[in-house]
Amino acid sequence: MELQATIVYQKNWNAIHALNNDGSRKFRYIINEGSSRSSKTVSLIDCYDLYARANENKRLTVWRDTKTDCKKTVLNDALKRLKKTNRYKVDFDYNKTESILTYDTDSTFEIHGTDDEETVHGLEQDACWFNEPYKISRDTFDQIDQRTSDFVFIDWNPKKDHWIDDLKKDPRTIVIHSTFKDNPFCPIEQRTKILSYQPVKYSQVVIDGKISEHDAKNYDLVANKLLFTPKELKELQRCCLNEDKNSANDFKWQVYGLGLKAEKPERIFNWKEIPYSQYLSINSKLYYGVDWGKVDPFGICEYKFYDNKLFVHELNYLSEDQLRDKMTPQEIQHTKSKEEGIVSWLFTKLNIPTNNDVICDNNRPLKIIALRKAGWERAVSAQKIAGSVNDGIELLENIEVYFTSTSTNVKHEQENYSWKKDRMGKVLEEPEDLYNHTIDPTRYVALHLQKLGIIKMV
Repeated sequence: MELQATIVYQKNWNAIHALNNDGSRKFRYIINEGSSRSSKTVSLIDCYDLYARANENKRLTVWRDTKTDCKKTVLNDALKRLKKTNRYKVDFDYNKTESILTYDTDSTFEIHGTDDEETVHGLEQDACWFNEPYKISRDTFDQIDQRTSDFVFIDWNPKKDHWIDDLKKDPRTIVIHSTFKDNPFCPIEQRTKILSYQPVKYSQVVIDGKISEHDAKNYDLVANKLLFTPKELKELQRCCLNEDKNSANDFKWQVYGLGLKAEKPERIFNWKEIPYSQYLSINSKLYYGVDWGKVDPFGICEYKFYDNKLFVHELNYLSEDQLRDKMTPQEIQHTKSKEEGIVSWLFTKLNIPTNNDVICDNNRPLKIIALRKAGWERAVSAQKIAGSVNDGIELLENIEVYFTSTSTNVKHEQENYSWKKDRMGKVLEEPEDLYNHTIDPTRYVALHLQKLGIIKMV
């Protein structure tokens, strides 16, 4: 078999086999973090494949927030990698329906999603791999972790405020940091693109204090009075060119070039996370916000407003299509037999009281009418007048907003909800139409509470 192993693969393989003096496993948690194109995913695919070939009766699982996403990413990459290295269907059978590779050793390489609660709470494995677990909650991780007998892989591009940071404090954790420079197989065009983000202030001569950022931008590369090495000159020249053509980007270089945490400069909100138990202890009236979604996420959140603070708890993020996939035949038939269909079924399943205010996106008026007919008579349309989006954003920026630790999609969206930029990179006073399936209902509810005089702008 042809296998050109990466440096990152070798580090992970060594971590799997590292032992303490008493012969016990040295590292349970092996965290891979770093930049784009650093070979993290390919290296872990190689580790899983070779580990399954070398060991009998091992169940090796891969997890993302949905099985669909896991198939589109890890499985697709795995099959391409195995074919490229002549390992495809050599000593294993591939069950396309179940997305499982079963080896002659009776070990399996399996694709899963945390959207299947029964699998999360019932599947036991020897090793598990969390691929980019930004939307996976700590509780879900714990459920899978406690059912894993051997080791745990995690790969991600580090972000602000994640439970992975707490996991790093465990003495059984090793962190393997990598960048695109560690990947000899990184395509030249992708490598060139990432290098185009590097600003002058991140050139080695500036980092080493050999020259200031200002002087570096005006340095005479031909005269080279400071006697920089050819390598240093080449990097500085490239960084200066990046600045000249406006491709240099501090945030993109930190995240995609260096694989470091960085605050997105156009980010709008910085909400705070609280334990769900703390949310439950707040004695306050409940409000509900809805963002309809048949294919896109069907965002439903519960809210409390107390001590001039808004508290958010996510109830649903699955689309209507995803919800139907999880229904029993009887439930599907039941929703078809009623005018209000899946809306009434979901609100009943979520135990949403019929006597509370429900503020809904106004783009599906028939659903609001159906919801009211089904008993939720206080369901109303959100007022979407000119400027209401920015008014809602401003309102939320002027109060403290908290979200529960189980609200993984609220956490993800508020981290990524950002202002648009024009083609010249200028920040506009208009949010991107992304990451808004829990943000929008939060705006609806905040504006509703302002209209009632409950939230007052200072």
